[in-house]
Amino acid sequence: KDKRRKEEDDDEDEKWYKNWKPELVKSNDILTVDPDLVWQKFGTFGRYQFLNLVMVSAPSLIYSALMMVMPFLSEEQHAFSCVVDEKFQDQYLALDKCTVSDLSSGRNRTCHDLSGTATKFYYGNYSKDYTLTTAFDLVCERSDWREHGSSSFLFGAMFGATILSYLSDKLGRRKSFLLSITISVAVNCATALSPHYFVFLALRFIAGFGLGGNLNIGYVMMSEVVAPAMREYTPFVGAFFWVFGYMFAGMARMYIDSWRWIYFTCTFPGVMAVLVYFKYFPESLHWQVSTRQKEAITLHIQRATRINKMQINVQDCLTEPNSEDVSHTSDQPETSKNMYMLIFKTPKLLYHFLLSSYLMIVMNLTYWALSLFSTELSEHKMTGFFLSGIIEFPAAILAVLLLKLMNRRPVSCLMFVLTALSLAIAVFLPVYLDESGKRTVTILCPLLAKMFNSIVWSVLPLAMSEMIPTVIRNSFSGGVCFLGDAGSVVAPYLEYLNRFGSNTASILIAILTGICAIGVMTMPETKGVHLKSGMETFDEGPFLRTIRRTFSRKLDSEISISKDEEVPIITGNGSVPTPTKNEETIADSEKRPTFFH
Repeated sequence: KDKRRKEEDDDEDEKWYKNWKPELVKSNDILTVDPDLVWQKFGTFGRYQFLNLVMVSAPSLIYSALMMVMPFLSEEQHAFSCVVDEKFQDQYLALDKCTVSDLSSGRNRTCHDLSGTATKFYYGNYSKDYTLTTAFDLVCERSDWREHGSSSFLFGAMFGATILSYLSDKLGRRKSFLLSITISVAVNCATALSPHYFVFLALRFIAGFGLGGNLNIGYVMMSEVVAPAMREYTPFVGAFFWVFGYMFAGMARMYIDSWRWIYFTCTFPGVMAVLVYFKYFPESLHWQVSTRQKEAITLHIQRATRINKMQINVQDCLTEPNSEDVSHTSDQPETSKNMYMLIFKTPKLLYHFLLSSYLMIVMNLTYWALSLFSTELSEHKMTGFFLSGIIEFPAAILAVLLLKLMNRRPVSCLMFVLTALSLAIAVFLPVYLDESGKRTVTILCPLLAKMFNSIVWSVLPLAMSEMIPTVIRNSFSGGVCFLGDAGSVVAPYLEYLNRFGSNTASILIAILTGICAIGVMTMPETKGVHLKSGMETFDEGPFLRTIRRTFSRKLDSEISISKDEEVPIITGNGSVPTPTKNEETIADSEKRPTFFH
């Protein structure tokens, strides 16, 4: 009987999700639905949530591929020479790789000055389009230009993360996400056809603008499209696509000899993604609730019901109509006009904005310094490159385990400390070792630092998304990424610091990372916390909370002492006048400091 009853119930459920209509939940109550509870009811590993997570994470493959291919495309050339054209050999004589002598005047000129007319660079067995270096003659005095290809992309990402993230709070996550990925794919295809290096840099900037915004919106949506219990697994999905793009770039270099075809190959997955995303990419249910889109919320739940093949009781996912969080969602259109003004006018928001920006600067600086120079870890450049990419897989697995076992803050703090220690050991320990030990330490320690840094990347963006209310989440995150990407832009040039000492860059990063370990402990803990919509639900964190309470107690104490010292005024009949109700209200309000609220 039980088995038959279960089969009948299953058949009934099957009819439910197939015949489910939007009208079943079409009421004003739907505006008070809690998206986290909806995803929770559909299951931690619901099909719809997982598909959305994959779509949100997948574009990071293109970002990592187009960044990590640059060490190969802009590699330094040593085997080249300056060749004087036969027609001009009676006028010029090549003195070395970079200099020619003008026989008529006796003056020396650079090979670049006459390139294209009397001279050209010869790269031996390499074709002209083998790398950007050979294609655009980035040698001799132009050798320093090679790093501009990476920095221009990351510089564009600074602005894209800010502007497109702001638009995602105004227009919605879906529109901004599709706009950003379309811009990046179209421009990257054009970049592969660049006729001049300055055109290449300009197009790289625009491509970075699109992909930078896309990556930041994706980070935020990772926490919005899944149930709270699944957020610990999102870093692994994101890391899978990121590392796949990392490896994809290396494989493309191994089998393709033209930088143009390599670049287009790294862009091609994005072309396929755009065709799929315009049809299937979802809007964020959190954003729809925060903007009170009743019909859109209903249709969203209908779609989730159909794909998950299960019906939930939406009534169980409603919050109290007069709850703090819901009441403030109606303020969203007003606050969205002045989101950044709101951040700078609210001290507790400003503190966390500046702290998060500093953390992101150091995280970016560390990651890109360790990644872009990974080809120098080993004598065989491909070995160092692939080891630096593969190490991110165990980092992603460890991140999931640590997120399940520990809170966000302790994990982040521990990883910052271990990153700093790894870099410090790589600097100071080799002095006491033989050649074999030196090679082991100089390879192993940077890889460990990369692994610990990758774990931080899995934890902190998630914690930041959980910390900030929905109405300003993307704008806050975009501003943080704008400042944080300064670390990315600077990273390609860190090697020039080593002119002041062989390990100056590593020592600097170790010190900055150690400071991060202290700063991250002042952030609020967000594990298991539902994403909030209203500003009043923002948690200021233990550091600011302690300051506020200390300040409040001190102020209360001063007010109490001043009251005790007051001399009562005696009226004509010998009594002390009783304060009016208005005076009592003013006195009470003066006891409460408003600086942190």
